Amino acid sequence: MKTLLLPLLLLTAAPARAEEPLELTLEKSVDLALAQNLDVDLAERRLETLQSYYRQALAAAVPDVNYGGSWMRTLKKQAVFLGNAKIETGKLNNMRHALTAEQVVFSGGVVSAGIRATKTGIAAGEDELQAAKADVTLAARRLFYAVLLSSETSRIQEDNLASAEDHLRTIEERFRQGLDSDLLVLRQKVEVANARPVLIQSRNQYELSLLLFKDTLGLDIDAPVRVVGRLTSPQGSLPPYEPLRDKALIGNPDYQAALERLHQSEAMVRVAQGLRMPQLSVYADYQWYSDSDELQPAGAEQATSSQGGLRLRFPLFTGGDLQERTRQARIERERARTVSEKIARTTRVEVKRHWLSVQEAAARSRSQGSAVEQAKRALEVTEVRYKGGESNQLELTDATLALQRARLLQAFAMHDFRVELAALERAVGSPIEEAVR
Repeated sequence: MKTLLLPLLLLTAAPARAEEPLELTLEKSVDLALAQNLDVDLAERRLETLQSYYRQALAAAVPDVNYGGSWMRTLKKQAVFLGNAKIETGKLNNMRHALTAEQVVFSGGVVSAGIRATKTGIAAGEDELQAAKADVTLAARRLFYAVLLSSETSRIQEDNLASAEDHLRTIEERFRQGLDSDLLVLRQKVEVANARPVLIQSRNQYELSLLLFKDTLGLDIDAPVRVVGRLTSPQGSLPPYEPLRDKALIGNPDYQAALERLHQSEAMVRVAQGLRMPQLSVYADYQWYSDSDELQPAGAEQATSSQGGLRLRFPLFTGGDLQERTRQARIERERARTVSEKIARTTRVEVKRHWLSVQEAAARSRSQGSAVEQAKRALEVTEVRYKGGESNQLELTDATLALQRARLLQAFAMHDFRVELAALERAVGSPIEEAVR
């Protein structure tokens, strides 16, 4: 009975469910890329370090309070001789406790400038983190659109092969009716054979682009994935160049980080100059000490003292150290200014370049949209005319290739539009709402 039940259970057992493919939208792809990117992680760690520098700079503005203590055990007391008498002196236990506090009241602007420099450094670090995220977002969007392009290209080649096979069936039917020659059948078989390698190549290109996409997102390269989305023609209008250029100089994170670095370098110049100024601080000191043979001294064996005052430090001669620090800070300030000017120019160039490319791709996409519709109608008419004996195979093949070329050009135009729009938004530093997604 058991031998009969086992096969029955195996037959009735539910088959193991295949792993559900992970659906990836554009937004989800960007989130995955940001979550595992090392450049973003390094920028976050750098920002944490800059925040620590700021807290360290704040510490220079508050009093410095220290405690010190010591205990000394006399192993053998000292002795003095008076005549023939030896007299031991001192106590076995000597304890000292001191509490000191010091507050800088004038530093020549070093403390305040240092706080400003580190605070500006945090702002620069935040902009650099934003720039790293923007770079990763752009890379993820480019790969996402590359997958969509390869998918659309594969779909076009599939339709082209199906159309060639359909035409072959039509020609074979006309051959059986004695309307076409065997040479036309042979030519169409060649067209079908030529379409298959192109389809195989396009499918392989899709798999390769999907492989690179999954690897970039940190996914298992063998895990099933379904990319959600299709390339579409632009419907909106692109804003003028001038407003986008002005917006980029405000929103571009690279340029903003460069400006913050310039402000930080200016603050560091004031720090270096302040080191040459006198520094004045107020201090107070409280001490407790005792001498006793016991670890717990009696009241008469312990005492306290306290004092306070001002402490002045003026660097009269440092061997040129402070002068060189000031010179280095000024050089760094000029370097930061040059970098900011260079990035400003680069930002304007990038905005103009991608703005022109978006316009071009949008125009190509709209033009090819009408070309595809015309090519479809031309193919339909040619197929009807061929079946009626009013057209030849050459015209049929030309109409098929014209539709295929128009669809491919449209797909590349739509892909270029999306990629260039993403690059333009990266240069501007914010989404462009006027352009329809």
